[in-house]
Amino acid sequence: MPFKLYCFLSLLNNLFVMQRPLGVTAIGSLCFLSGVYFCSFGVMRLIAPGGFAVLTVVPYAYGLRVASPYLTLAIGILWALIGWGLFRLRDWARFSASLLLAVGMAWALPMLVLSKVHFGWRTLAVCLEIVLRAVAACYLMAPSIIEAFASKRVAPSAVPHAPAVTDRFGGK
Repeated sequence: MPFKLYCFLSLLNNLFVMQRPLGVTAIGSLCFLSGVYFCSFGVMRLIAPGGFAVLTVVPYAYGLRVASPYLTLAIGILWALIGWGLFRLRDWARFSASLLLAVGMAWALPMLVLSKVHFGWRTLAVCLEIVLRAVAACYLMAPSIIEAFASKRVAPSAVPHAPAVTDRFGGK
């Protein structure tokens, strides 16, 4: 079997055989989608800086207007990388996601308490966001999820080696 075909088939095998918990898939999808959201607004601010003023009902619109488009792009890339890492069951992504979710929850809590906005649907949405962040951070730190991320790592001796590459004349 040619080496390139072997590499392609082993890549396909890894994509379809790897079992990922459903909650990790959901959290990874949300991280990736929020990365795309932030990147799209960063690119939009770079392309048309004045066109962003009309978007007032978009979530995080004020923060996105105040922040630099480069910072918005960097945050979007960070969230997209974390989402990709969660899809691939990378332990750094699990730790980073749980840390950023906890920081976001800790940031939103004082904003909720100290805001002078009357109780309405926005307050309810912020409360729901805080609860969902807490649940997701605790879920990623659950022992069964840590075990799923740890079981993804295999011993180097268990990894199949690629066939030896030979030249056209049969030599190595």
